[in-house]
Amino acid sequence: MADETDVGRELMVGRVLGTEPSTPLEFWVGVAEGQYLQLDEVVTTERTPPGGEPVQIAGVVTQVTAKIDGARFDSDIFLIEDGILPGEMSEAAQVTATRVEPEVYVPPLPGAAVQKARGKERERALFFDGMTKKLPAGVTRDNEPIYINLEFLDGTKGAHVNISGISGIATKTSYATFLLYSLFNSGALGRVTRSTQRP
Repeated sequence: MADETDVGRELMVGRVLGTEPSTPLEFWVGVAEGQYLQLDEVVTTERTPPGGEPVQIAGVVTQVTAKIDGARFDSDIFLIEDGILPGEMSEAAQVTATRVEPEVYVPPLPGAAVQKARGKERERALFFDGMTKKLPAGVTRDNEPIYINLEFLDGTKGAHVNISGISGIATKTSYATFLLYSLFNSGALGRVTRSTQRP
């Protein structure tokens, strides 16, 4: 059975880049060979400030890029592919921080390992762990669930939802219909659900 160290190594997708500046709220990840990151994936990294405790920085991938290191001109790609010029493929992902624990806002250091967030780690990164009433709101590109805090929809802390999309192709209407279905059928309303059903 794999220990936690093995699991961490297995989920490692790259390292914080040193060619782009890191900030407490945004950083770039060099994607490791044989790995990939796509938009909206959740990742984590860690830094221990001098004399402090480890700070976990979680974030969502907001951009991904691929390029050939060593190419100076657009036409170099043909020479590199033919083996005439040296060059190496590199992929990078921009990450926007979503949660920092404890709240010590320091940038992750270049070279720090970056992992895909899974399970409870992903829930913490997206603040799902702080929701007392979770309303299923859809799935991500990698089929992981996404939730809305029902307290900001049912009037407890707010009563508003904003659905945006292209006009005229029924995307907003379809999602609003799904959200209503989820509201009345997911169990998020608890006992109140009974008062919303037909006798």
